[in-house]
Amino acid sequence: MNAETEPNCAAIGFDCARILSTISLLGLDAEHGKRAARLWSEFIDGKAEALVSSCMDALARNHDFSLVERHIGVESFKQSWIHHLRGFGQNFDAPRYFEERLGIAAAWARAGMPLGILQLQHSLTQQVLVDSLALQCRGDPEAAWPLVDCVLKLTSLGLYLTAEGYRLPEVGELQKALDKLREEVTRLHHKAATDQLTGVLSYSSLMETLEHQVDKAKQNGNPLCVMMADLDFFKKVNDTYGHLIGDIVLRHTAERIQAAVRDFDVIGRFGGEEFVVILKNTDLALATVIAERIREEVGGTPFHAKEFNIGVTISLGVAMLRKDEPLETLLDRADAAMFQAKKDGRNRVAVAGDFAAVL
Repeated sequence: MNAETEPNCAAIGFDCARILSTISLLGLDAEHGKRAARLWSEFIDGKAEALVSSCMDALARNHDFSLVERHIGVESFKQSWIHHLRGFGQNFDAPRYFEERLGIAAAWARAGMPLGILQLQHSLTQQVLVDSLALQCRGDPEAAWPLVDCVLKLTSLGLYLTAEGYRLPEVGELQKALDKLREEVTRLHHKAATDQLTGVLSYSSLMETLEHQVDKAKQNGNPLCVMMADLDFFKKVNDTYGHLIGDIVLRHTAERIQAAVRDFDVIGRFGGEEFVVILKNTDLALATVIAERIREEVGGTPFHAKEFNIGVTISLGVAMLRKDEPLETLLDRADAAMFQAKKDGRNRVAVAGDFAAVL
């Protein structure tokens, strides 16, 4: 197998075992893969559109051809055929090859295209390739036979997958199931990326995002600031009111920080009662203004938690990314500034110093 089975392919019944069984039953092997590559380079590359055009002339004489015009459109059908021919036999043992052809057949079935039209399409493709082989190898028919054999077997595979695609009456339901699966994967990804208590980024997602933003800022030469924020005397809140109330205070804190920053700023929970805010394309002066806004938003009004009104303040440290500074050092400086704010009396903003080498 050239690739692992893709989820969509396996979902419609073509797992690795069935793919291997199918190509084996049709007598296809690695040698046919080499012949398919030769067919492409010598008979298809650069000629697919002309070959399909000649086939279209013959197909247009079929009495069902009007359905192509009505349900799909001649040009769309032709372009799909050209795409199909360009991929003829290329990596035929790969799940993507199976999935694409099953998907096309299912789509044509939903559009009301008669199965006979696609079967005729495969037959015409086979004929035009065999004719091309016969013309080029007319002086040496034995040399043409391995390639003819390859064309016949790959056409058989194509006809089989087309028929199987038409046998998927539940394809619409399958697509709904696949869409639902994708939604669930997205939901789980979001859940993993989000701190379940506060709704901001989890620690791992925060660090991943920060690493990306630091790299981007270095590449573009844009300013980047980070602030570290820590609730003051939060242990006292837990000891006095209990951890359930403490959790409510943390949730409200995250909401107030969110309300104080811009829509594109990134907030994450660093751990415990500590939060980190990433401010891209932001210089130190503006970052300090935003930090002050957070401080006022958090400490300006008591939190309402059950029957309690709890006054809480926050201390913040702000640091601006220096040229060639690693992420860890940037965070360390923001953290040190935040501890300086604590040392200076809490409920304040402190700025990391020594910015001679900032971006």
